[in-house]
Amino acid sequence: MTDPPYSAARVEWQESDRAAVRRLDLTGRERKLRGAVLSMTRIAAAFSRAARRSMPFVVRYRAAVTPGPVEVVGTAAGTIHPAGVPSISHTLGSADGRTSASVALNADAIGFVLEGALGGKGAFWRSPLSPELSFAQRAVLDRVAGSLAADFAACVKAEIGVALLPLPPDVGPDTSGDSLRVACMIDGLPVPATVTITVSASAVEAAAREQLLPAPTQGDPRIAEALREIDLPVVAELGRVTLGLRRVLALEVGDIVRLQTATDDPVSIRVGGIEKFDAAPVVSRGQLAIEIKTRHAS
Repeated sequence: MTDPPYSAARVEWQESDRAAVRRLDLTGRERKLRGAVLSMTRIAAAFSRAARRSMPFVVRYRAAVTPGPVEVVGTAAGTIHPAGVPSISHTLGSADGRTSASVALNADAIGFVLEGALGGKGAFWRSPLSPELSFAQRAVLDRVAGSLAADFAACVKAEIGVALLPLPPDVGPDTSGDSLRVACMIDGLPVPATVTITVSASAVEAAAREQLLPAPTQGDPRIAEALREIDLPVVAELGRVTLGLRRVLALEVGDIVRLQTATDDPVSIRVGGIEKFDAAPVVSRGQLAIEIKTRHAS
């Protein structure tokens, strides 16, 4: 009997190698990577929010996904996981082969996912994880890790405009150049469970350099002043949901339609149909209001 196929997940047992991970030195090449580091910081923050939807059981443990600092990983960098314990990773790449990325779960994150996805509430960290994963365990991990990889790809696409696709399980990440890496901790657990995201530094750097290009010369200032008087619709979007026609026709007064947005997720604000801000719902003077938290670069 052969193992069933399971998309792009790869289980590894490798030696730890942190020697190739270096701190940012803003006096040399890393000074030029400042824009890329800022972009990767935003990617990691967006991924941490999306990861809570791919791992909804995080709420049951009263945990939170928190991104760590951005690290520059050299060409000789190995895995961040110690020897003898399993890790699972999904490798992504662009169609032109210029961008490589990956999402990896360490052993503690694997144990957390296996118990959480199956509805458990016990102390999974008290039972050592066997290096030999069963077919059922692999299927569960592949589904969750694949969802996290899709979340990461969406965040990269939104930030730098690069579309990433899953690569076959036997294709490892490209190590021909520097990469940017962020370890996202699952805070609130008694073990250091992490989901690590990595992407080619060159791709993020190129996108950041394009964003820093000087703005074109402004035209007649009277036109700019006239444009300021134009009314634009401002919409605070709590969430979206897709329902079948049968479900829509069956809706009645008092029915509850659940959104995919969590209560602590940021609310998107669109100005003239374009997403401009992230905000949080608040109450001001007895009225529902929106407090702007961050502004999208555009």
